Amino acid sequence: MREFVGFTITGLVTASIYAVVASGLTLTYATTGIFNWAHGALAAIGAFVYWQCTTLWGWPAPLAMILCVGIIGPVLGVTVESGIMRRLDGTNEITRMAVTLALLVGIIAGINWIWDPQMTKVVLPVFNGKAIEILGQRLPVYDLLVMAVALLVGIVMRWVLYRSRAGVQMRGIVDDRSLIILNGVSPVRTAQTSWVIGSTTAVLAGVLIAPKTSLSAGSLALLIMNAFAASVVGRLRSLPLTILGAAILGLSTAYAQGYVGSRTDLPGGQYLIGLVNVVPVVVLFIALQFLPQERLRAAKSQQARELSNRPTWNGSLWLVVAAVVVTAAIAPLLAPGDLHNMTKLWGIAVIALSLVPLLGWAGRLAVCPFAFAAVGALISAHLAPDGQIWGLVLAGVGAAAVGAILSFPGARLSPLYLALATAAFAVALDNWIFRLPPFHLVIRIPFTEVTLYRHQLDIFQGGSLAMRRPKVFGFDLSGDQAFLIFASIVFGASVLALTALRRSDLGLRMIALKDSPIGYATVGLNRQVTTVAAFAISAGVAGVGGALYGAAMQRPSPDAFNFFSGLSILVIVVVLGASTLGSSVGAGAFLAAPVLVNVFPSLAQVTPTLTAAAGVSLGNNPNGSIRSDIAPQWSGVGQRPLLLGGGLAVLAGVYLATLGDLISNWFFAGACVAFVIVMPILGRRATRALASPAGSAVPERRLSASPEQLAQSLPLGADDLSYLDDTFGITPGVGRGS
Repeated sequence: MREFVGFTITGLVTASIYAVVASGLTLTYATTGIFNWAHGALAAIGAFVYWQCTTLWGWPAPLAMILCVGIIGPVLGVTVESGIMRRLDGTNEITRMAVTLALLVGIIAGINWIWDPQMTKVVLPVFNGKAIEILGQRLPVYDLLVMAVALLVGIVMRWVLYRSRAGVQMRGIVDDRSLIILNGVSPVRTAQTSWVIGSTTAVLAGVLIAPKTSLSAGSLALLIMNAFAASVVGRLRSLPLTILGAAILGLSTAYAQGYVGSRTDLPGGQYLIGLVNVVPVVVLFIALQFLPQERLRAAKSQQARELSNRPTWNGSLWLVVAAVVVTAAIAPLLAPGDLHNMTKLWGIAVIALSLVPLLGWAGRLAVCPFAFAAVGALISAHLAPDGQIWGLVLAGVGAAAVGAILSFPGARLSPLYLALATAAFAVALDNWIFRLPPFHLVIRIPFTEVTLYRHQLDIFQGGSLAMRRPKVFGFDLSGDQAFLIFASIVFGASVLALTALRRSDLGLRMIALKDSPIGYATVGLNRQVTTVAAFAISAGVAGVGGALYGAAMQRPSPDAFNFFSGLSILVIVVVLGASTLGSSVGAGAFLAAPVLVNVFPSLAQVTPTLTAAAGVSLGNNPNGSIRSDIAPQWSGVGQRPLLLGGGLAVLAGVYLATLGDLISNWFFAGACVAFVIVMPILGRRATRALASPAGSAVPERRLSASPEQLAQSLPLGADDLSYLDDTFGITPGVGRGS
């Protein structure tokens, strides 16, 4: 009984912290409609600032708490709302989640940049060493303080949301924005109030949890993310149910740690120890299964700004040829160390490619691309240990099956809840499944003694997975250069397969499901079947990419497939264009190319910081950079074959000189950068020169009508329509942004 009381008190303290976090998250979502995946990262900022003030600077704890909760929290809320969230008006839920995921990646990188992640950080609690006895248990005074603060926060939040004028305005903005504006309420000021309250509660939770754990940016953000389960219990609307969910979460975690986590003498106890670490995500996954099916809603009057073009066979073939040719050309120029790092490029690119059919076409978000990749790598390593080429096929099929099983119970849910389910899956793999000790896998026919399969399975083979590179038609691909070219060919085959998918009936159904779920259901099509199919295809492609990625490293560890690494891939794909196949090349090149490492060897956080900076800009550019920025810039070059051929000839000459050691690799890299910058400029000048003949005395006339108005009013031919679409992103009869 005494142990039970102790575990209960510990669970209530943990539940108090979860309640503070989940209440702020629920308030923000209920009043703004944006789910803040970076809520835990904001808490991490509070914890690190509190540690800096109390431990390094020696400030009194009350003064440090006033700084964090009274100044840092509100400033973060105003900054996030005005600098990022305000620009998300008119974007869909997927884009909004991608922005907050980018913010999560950026804050973690920033914390690791400011505070050395290798340094141990411990915060002493207030009233350290002081305790009172309750029911035979000594309860630290700090734990009582935590529970009291959580109770106060719950009461204040409930009053603000349901009794104050500001709370009514915040809820009204979500219910009917137009009506609340007509009543003289400022939506900007209301949104700022929501984000200030939400970020302040997050920072407060970070301050409260700081003395109870060793500070680490990623671990702390992931720990706070456990509170997402409490928010789901409350369906992201009800504060009382959210607090109830926090109590369930805290108590279940405490009981699991007390009765299971230290009992290796229990049958199978060595396999249950890791389960204790993922109790919150298990609660999250169970809570998601009790949510009602997503209700179909008509589209809002405000038109979404996302576009999705169908890839052409010519464009896909050019992409494949360019990928293979450029890879074969660049490989001989690289130093051995850089070449080895580059072998991961096409594995990452294929994993990134897997997000296109699911996220870009079907409009469903999976935040676990590396989890499916890890499944593919494990299947390839265990079922094709000698590097057989059919290991890639098995990796794709096995990962597709896992993806279909995962998505089947969640296919009826909204994109947000489905994304939360995939996050729970990824965290469970990272913190439990991949850490399991060896076990015997036995498959028997039920009610008989017949054994079909018996094998001792060590999932990650003691900490690192042994993967061999394949041999194809007698060619040994164990060398870095040969494997890099082979991986580019596999990437090309994946691009062509997805091109065929997008141009098929299933591809059209995915686009229709994303554009209008209610219209999709109205014509009698099954949304769940299409969602499961999209998940299976995405997971299968990610499995192939994971097999390539693991073979590139040859001895990958579980940390190579961790949750946060997968988020960087997701953010880059969304930034470059989630519906564009070419975005995967950018993701692979940015994350695997050694350029940034060579230029900034001491700045390990450059890559995630740049990734996050691009991600938070999606509010201005929801279609991605390839569609909105890059393609229009190169449209003039594509229409001038002589200009493009001349530029490529010059670049080929520089390459041959580099290959012959006449000039350095850095000169060739500079020539490539100059090619990318100069060619669009020359293309635009050539277009203007042809449009306005030299010596013409006709003065320039400025049109008062916009390009959209001209598109609606003028009789245009097929060539004109194509030009307007390529240059301005306009489809006459529909308008910009359709």
